[in-house]
Amino acid sequence: MDDKVALITGSGSGIGRAIALKFAKTGYAVIVNDIVQAAGESVLLEIQRDGGKGQFVLADVSDVAQVRMMFKETKKTFGRVDILVNNAGVPGAFSLIVDMPDETWQKTMSVHLNGTFYCLREAAKSMMTTGFGRIVNITSIAGILGTVGSGEYGAAKAGIINLTRTAAKELGPYNITVNAIAPGMVGTPTNLKLKEKGSPFIEIAEKGTPTGRMTSPEEIAEIVFFLSSEAAGNINGQAIRLDGGAAIDISMDQFMRDFLSKKSSFIKSVRRD
Repeated sequence: MDDKVALITGSGSGIGRAIALKFAKTGYAVIVNDIVQAAGESVLLEIQRDGGKGQFVLADVSDVAQVRMMFKETKKTFGRVDILVNNAGVPGAFSLIVDMPDETWQKTMSVHLNGTFYCLREAAKSMMTTGFGRIVNITSIAGILGTVGSGEYGAAKAGIINLTRTAAKELGPYNITVNAIAPGMVGTPTNLKLKEKGSPFIEIAEKGTPTGRMTSPEEIAEIVFFLSSEAAGNINGQAIRLDGGAAIDISMDQFMRDFLSKKSSFIKSVRRD
């Protein structure tokens, strides 16, 4: 019960996995959460093999009942939650707004924005009773700039940034900080495979980044860990870009606008008219 406890949503792979492993290696008890049981259990096994402590909780963050269950299970095992990292998300099929199905909009909002809110609310209740907490929300530069082809994703991430700032104002007096990290293109296993295949999507993204590369999940984990530390105790309400300077460039938007316009049946009909 003396170990600090970190709960990382969507930590069965990619960014979430890197964050979970970072906290576990530095002595935290880690709650691994994912909707894919095999992936989450695999990360927990990695933690335990390295001598760390943890627990896997299968839960869909878009379901408020499952979120409450997850926090109840965490409290039952470890007594509290000191760190919450809202990382869970879903990939969406790229589409222009005029072609976007309602289901795509609703699913993205449900997982990214609703899920972040549900988890933040439960964590805040727990942290306010202990007088300490760190909440880090994973957003995106899409939430700052908007992004062609992913309107629903950008809108959800923008909502998370605003929620972060409001929560920072409300929870700061209780020694709880709330911050967000806004990555650009991240070198997840999926994106690295696309790069190996010569994906123009990845190529344009890297060319439009002044550093010329994607951000690694491990780099994100380091910033999350810092924001969760005592040293970052007065950093609050911030949305920190971690994008190699990609937000300066718009080449990706130009690429996606051209690419998706050629695929759009609606735009084709407009042009015929």
